[in-house]
Amino acid sequence: MVLKVKMGDIGVGKSPESIETLLGSCVAIILYDKGKKIGGLAHVMLPKSRMQKEKNPGKYVDTAIPELITKIVKMGARKDRLTVKLAGGAAMFGNNSNNIDVGKKNIEASKIEIKKIGLRVSSEDLGGDTGRTITLSLKDGSVMVRKGSELKTI
Repeated sequence: MVLKVKMGDIGVGKSPESIETLLGSCVAIILYDKGKKIGGLAHVMLPKSRMQKEKNPGKYVDTAIPELITKIVKMGARKDRLTVKLAGGAAMFGNNSNNIDVGKKNIEASKIEIKKIGLRVSSEDLGGDTGRTITLSLKDGSVMVRKGSELKTI
């Protein structure tokens, strides 16, 4: 079964499922416990929550990471065994000075929050100027990244 995660949402599951999302400037924060074959993905849209944190914790980097950890730990994952992968954060609207690079801000915030909770990023596919589709295999924790006709695993 493939669980599709929408913008601002969080999806969790266990082997043999997979989790998929489509990214532009948003970032996918992917956590996986190899021992239990449990993982999840947060499709974050913005770096920091200002208001209504409880209403949609998956929308913001600072609220999505703790929520994702809580959800996968409830399923049986162990925080001390989690691997972290990041994908997305494209500059979808060009890099001229009139545009705020939301993708870059999402990337920076994700790395800061991951470090704050004592985890580190094991692999990533970040930035650029094109969107990507990612699929997390909960069988082995691999993440397939598709950008146009380009396909790679992180």
